[in-house]
Formats: sequence, structure tokens, C-alpha cells
Amino acid sequence: MVTSKTISLDGIEKFEGACVLAVGMFDGLHIGHARVFKKAGELAKKHGAILGVLTFSPHPSTVVDMGRPPVKMICGAQARAQMFAEAGARAVFIKNFDKRFASRSSGSFEKFLKEKFPNLKGLVTGENFLFGAGARGNAETLAEISARSGWEYVAVRGVRLKNGARMSSSLMREALSSGNLKLYKRIAGRDYECAGAAVSGKKLGRKIGFPTINLPWNPDCKPPFGAYAAELIRGGRVYAGVANYGVNPTVGEEPPVLETHLFENVRFGAPSKISVRMLKFLRAEKKFPSLDALKRQIARDKTAAQKYFARRLRK
Repeated sequence: MVTSKTISLDGIEKFEGACVLAVGMFDGLHIGHARVFKKAGELAKKHGAILGVLTFSPHPSTVVDMGRPPVKMICGAQARAQMFAEAGARAVFIKNFDKRFASRSSGSFEKFLKEKFPNLKGLVTGENFLFGAGARGNAETLAEISARSGWEYVAVRGVRLKNGARMSSSLMREALSSGNLKLYKRIAGRDYECAGAAVSGKKLGRKIGFPTINLPWNPDCKPPFGAYAAELIRGGRVYAGVANYGVNPTVGEEPPVLETHLFENVRFGAPSKISVRMLKFLRAEKKFPSLDALKRQIARDKTAAQKYFARRLRK
């Protein structure tokens, strides 16, 4: 696993190393974000500096009234840091976003960067980057700040889908929360994936003929509860299966769990480090009148998932 150093900017006086910063939230790290990281990596190499990420927590929408509900993040801080590392970042700098920081003027933001990163060589953002009080600072403002501060600055153009829609974390969240995993993959450049330690359940699935491997999963922005064609990955091996994500309303509601039934007979035991790719949303979660009714539905879900994988093999 690729890792990077995660540093709280509120816990250090300054970072002395030469660095180029990719600046933004980068929730979900989609294809457009990857372009920002690629350009930042090129600048870091040019200047003999490390590639760092300056990001914020929590999301600004939870602190400042933006005229819409606060954003529900696809990825928590730890998951984002891991994604940043895999994209080439050597250090992830996290700034606590509070009302005081939100009220900074563009000039104050410039001062903040100079104080925290005295050997800053460059900045890279998306072209729609906004900052400062009232979000009045933009890419043009940052270009002016960088010019007088001696930093190289690049604003990377966004990426658009074939229908003209701009790739964004917002569009990714909409796709994920509606179960449109095909659109999610088109934006992200990869399937939606859950990772963690498998846990032992009530073994109800085994009793009704469908043993499962269970993964607690409760991010802020989540896919709909229901059945999915899925792949489980453990130790580099990939297993096809059918998964149910939800709170088990038939047997009593619980915290959200992703329960994956594999097509081949494999037992891992718990805890096991696994990841699960949710590939296709098959149906929404519902409460069944009996365990027999639940068993019949799982059999239908398994057949639907097997047909999905068969079609995929033919492509």
C-alpha cells in the first residue's frame, strides 16, 4: 500500500521543505482531480520539490452557509489521504476549516501560505477553485498572488462528459446516491469500492443457504440500500458475487453492513482485510414477510448478478 505523511497544519508552525501544492477538497479523486495531481507532480519534479496536497476538513459547506444543504463526503479523511498517496502525493496537509479561516481575505490567504510553506515553489488547482471570505478569491486571484510571491501557478481545465456535463465531486455524489454506478465509474475512472475488516455476523445467511462475508460500511455519502452485483478482493484475488447493502429490515434494523455472497465456496474468517467493488445496482432494499421470502429473493438476486457477470465476459 502506498502511503504519504499526513500533517495537521494547525499542529505545526511551518513546513520547511520545498514543495508544490495541489489545493482543493478532491473528494472522490475523479479524473479531473487526477489531471491536477499530474500537473502538480510535473511542477514538483521541475522545481526539485515534493508533491503535497493542501486540503481542508470539514467541508466548507458545513461551516459556511452556501444556500444548500452541507455536502455529504464520499470519502473520509483517511480514505482521501490514501487516494492522494496513490496519486503521487508525498505529504497531505490538512487545515481545519472553521469560521475564522473562512473569513480570511485573499491577502490573508497569501500570508497563510507564506507562513506555513516558506519554501513553496508552486500551486496547482482546478480552474473553478474558489477561496477566501465570500468565496471572492478565484483562479485569477491566485494567479496574481502567485506572481508577486514567486510561485508558479497552474489552473487546470475541467473535464467534461460526452453530454457536456462537467466532471465534479457533486456529480459523483449524485451518481453514487442514486445507484448510477456506471456514471460514477465514468467520472471516477474506477468502480466504487468499500474497504475494511470483515466482521462476523449472525450467520443467518449460512442458515438459509447463502453465507456472506460482512463489511461494516457507513460513509456520509453512500450508495442506496439494496442488492448489487459485486466483486470481493482479498490478498490480490478477485471473487465474483452478489452483495446486499443495508440495515437488514427483515430481521431487525442494524447499522449499515455490506454482506457479500460469493459464487464459489470460500471462507476467510474474521477479521480479514477485504475490499468490495459494487458494480451494478440490482434492486432497492425491502422488508420481507418471512425468511423464506427473503431466501427466494436472494436466489433471484444471485441469478441477476450471475447474468451481469456473464454479459460482462461477452463484451
